[in-house]
Amino acid sequence: MVVLCVGLFGVCLFLLIKLLYQRQLIRRVQKQIDFLVDRDTQTEIMLERTDGSIDALVISINHLLDKYRNTGQAIERSDMLFRDTITSLSHDLRTPLATANGYIQLLQEEKLGTKQQAYLHIARDRISAVKLLLDQLFEFARIESDELKLNCKSVDVHSVLRDAIASYYSDFEQKDCIPDIAIPNLPAVIWADSDALTRIFSNVIYNALIHGDKDYKITAVVEQSNSIIAIQNTSDSIQQEDIAHLFDRFYTTDQSRSKKTTGLGLAIAQKLVLRMDGSISAKLQNGVFSIQIIFPITSL
Repeated sequence: MVVLCVGLFGVCLFLLIKLLYQRQLIRRVQKQIDFLVDRDTQTEIMLERTDGSIDALVISINHLLDKYRNTGQAIERSDMLFRDTITSLSHDLRTPLATANGYIQLLQEEKLGTKQQAYLHIARDRISAVKLLLDQLFEFARIESDELKLNCKSVDVHSVLRDAIASYYSDFEQKDCIPDIAIPNLPAVIWADSDALTRIFSNVIYNALIHGDKDYKITAVVEQSNSIIAIQNTSDSIQQEDIAHLFDRFYTTDQSRSKKTTGLGLAIAQKLVLRMDGSISAKLQNGVFSIQIIFPITSL
């Protein structure tokens, strides 16, 4: 009986020691995994002391790490190829578009009949639309490849917003819907690139014109050292399920696929906002769609 108890005690002690040993190995594996994830190196998980079951686990984890790295490299190569292709296409198509636009301008100087003028107007609009799409593709590719360098300085965000709205005044008139504008007279100075800021506001306003119906409202307020700009309108083409994807590249709502858009305007706006330490969000409530942009203020 005593021998049996001693034997059981010995077995239990052996199992306890083995369990503690395996736990120690697992903790080492966990630390190495955390290290590899944080530093994204090509190193594999290594163990000085070995245990059969733990060795098998480490081999499986190393296989997963290798597969993960290969997949990441393939995605990176694909994205690089995509950016290079977009850049090349933009360059290659701009020259013939500029030539075609030149001929259209020459035709506008000629005496044309009513029907010919209508055709010429359609051709001019189509070329302008294609040029806009190419510009967006080219700009997005530059931002993605980190080639677009921002020249940030102190900028009055209210002034830039007013200029951006003014550039679309005729577009609002064509929709017979003049926006309700509320922008403080006092400046709100932020640290930003004025050209990038103009692009942000232009893209958001253009998006509102394309997808919006009426009741346009553009406001700017200063709250808690932040400049908050909101552009809102009613819209039948945007649904609640679209909100989570509006800033994804190439995303367009089902009802707007036939319209003149690449689905890049808001994606470009978001990337530029984030690069200037701001935030941008969208929401749809009771049929009213709005986009809010927030920038930290450096001075008033």
